[in-house]
Amino acid sequence: MTNARFSHTACEHPSTKAARAKCRAALRAAAEPVAAAALKAATEKSVAAVTPAVSPAREETCTKCSEAYVTTAPEAVDVDPLCDNCTASAGIEITPETWRDHTNKPASIYVAGVEEPVAAQQLTGWSIKFLQFTDVEGKRQRIESSTVERVTV
Repeated sequence: MTNARFSHTACEHPSTKAARAKCRAALRAAAEPVAAAALKAATEKSVAAVTPAVSPAREETCTKCSEAYVTTAPEAVDVDPLCDNCTASAGIEITPETWRDHTNKPASIYVAGVEEPVAAQQLTGWSIKFLQFTDVEGKRQRIESSTVERVTV
């Protein structure tokens, strides 16, 4: 039985309030296993739709240091596999949206027209106009954002 209205015209019990209540309770009890099974099936289906598929673990060889490592990352096309050590040393690209995640880490700032990257002790701000950082000597510096080509950790 659902929450929809139910008519007792086809029932054989007396037309009293108590008899109708007893009839509704009996119908709910009879329908409960069916409703529970339907609810369980719907829940399993929605959980399966939300749960991402996990890639199986596989062993790969790093193209930089030739060490074997285990990964569960999805296979990428046209990308050389690197182990965690080589990925960390390769440099992570920082954008104006992600600079806050790297505020206490040293960074290299590549500026247009300058061959050597500027060494930053830590990033302190990145707005539309300026990239602000503390240099290796501890001085606060800022560079126009339009001249910044890229920033890596």
